[in-house]
Amino acid sequence: MDTRISKFIANNKLLTLSVIDDTYDDICVYTASCYYVFCVETLKLIFKSSVDSKHIKLAKKFPKCGVNIAKDGALKTLQGVQIKAHFKHATTEQKALYYKTFPYAKLGEGEVFSLEILWAKYTDNSLFLGKKLEYTKE
Repeated sequence: MDTRISKFIANNKLLTLSVIDDTYDDICVYTASCYYVFCVETLKLIFKSSVDSKHIKLAKKFPKCGVNIAKDGALKTLQGVQIKAHFKHATTEQKALYYKTFPYAKLGEGEVFSLEILWAKYTDNSLFLGKKLEYTKE
């Protein structure tokens, strides 16, 4: 992964998770915001959420997810990454990393999960308007 992409992901903490929602007649998308930690070595986003939340139930059913991480600003400074990921339960090491960053999260209920980055497209308008960098897991 290009270091500009990983640096952007590492310097942010809030993602929008999109999962398939088949609870209606038509399939649609359900989204949720989650605080995360980025493991640069494994290219995984680690977050905590309630096992009873709708987005976790849906992610368990449909583990291929979409993620958006964006930095708000003027058009010329817009930065963001779109991600395709695979949802999984977090490992012991990933849980430790999450709680190191968010120690107060130990007080709340829920479980820690991970999102393995399969593909990412990074937009950074400060590079050049419309310039995109892509990553695909090999």
